[in-house]
Amino acid sequence: MLTDALGVKQLLAPWDYTPDAVQTYGRALEAAMGHSAARAVLEHTASAYEAGEDVGIRDVLAKMDSFADACGESAYTMRMLPYLCLLEPAKAKYVAAGLSETIYHDSFADLLWKTRECHKVYGVWGSFVAPWFYRFFELRCFALGRLQFEAVSFQADAPLPRGERVINVHIPSSGPLCVSQCEDSYARAVDFFGFAPGDTVPFVCDSWLLHPLCAQLPEDSGIRRFAANYQLLYVIDDPNYSDLWIFFGKPWDGNASALPEDTTLRRIFKRHLLSQGSVGRGYGLYLRKG
Repeated sequence: MLTDALGVKQLLAPWDYTPDAVQTYGRALEAAMGHSAARAVLEHTASAYEAGEDVGIRDVLAKMDSFADACGESAYTMRMLPYLCLLEPAKAKYVAAGLSETIYHDSFADLLWKTRECHKVYGVWGSFVAPWFYRFFELRCFALGRLQFEAVSFQADAPLPRGERVINVHIPSSGPLCVSQCEDSYARAVDFFGFAPGDTVPFVCDSWLLHPLCAQLPEDSGIRRFAANYQLLYVIDDPNYSDLWIFFGKPWDGNASALPEDTTLRRIFKRHLLSQGSVGRGYGLYLRKG
């Protein structure tokens, strides 16, 4: 099992982590390995995962939180350690499932994207959305090029039957939304999830990118062009404004007047917030010919 900073450096080499992030994770892991209770949690988590047992990831993450002070690290950093310990066992599971090195690499690049987000928002290398990652370790969600996909149940009453199998689309913060890259990802997903050529494939997306406010972006905007494929079925209000950090680079503190307005997207959402508007996510359906 992963035990020291050198191991962390070698483990993360395939991805573009900054030296500072690698050093932080290496230091945190060595501190955890020197803490008997933290080490026991990490070792048990790794052995349970390798054996195909229920890991109970939320309990594991809560325990890592409790070790943060003793290890001298942020809880956001500590929450990444179980996942680092599972990366090599996950690779073995991907190989056993016949999945390519590329799919493994691209899927677990999500840890990198979330590491960068955490540093941008809180100045800490780690993750503030750590429970999210486990779907990749369960071989439930996969990156196929620019986009990520997982099979889920339809969450509306029409135009498909509620509960019907659909392919949920996730958009990692790995760069601009390029139409050609998205089209390539959709084509890969059609084949990956077993649809035949000519099938109508139901893709769904639950994201702020489908919020009606985004329709105010320029027509050539990658976000607007992405959303144009989807029939908006409903909007989910978010009274906690939990997604605002994505486009403002900081958590919501209730002060809309202090938010930056240096991009079109930021100006649109800031103007909406200043007029007492609420924000949230859109849920949409894209019926695509395979």
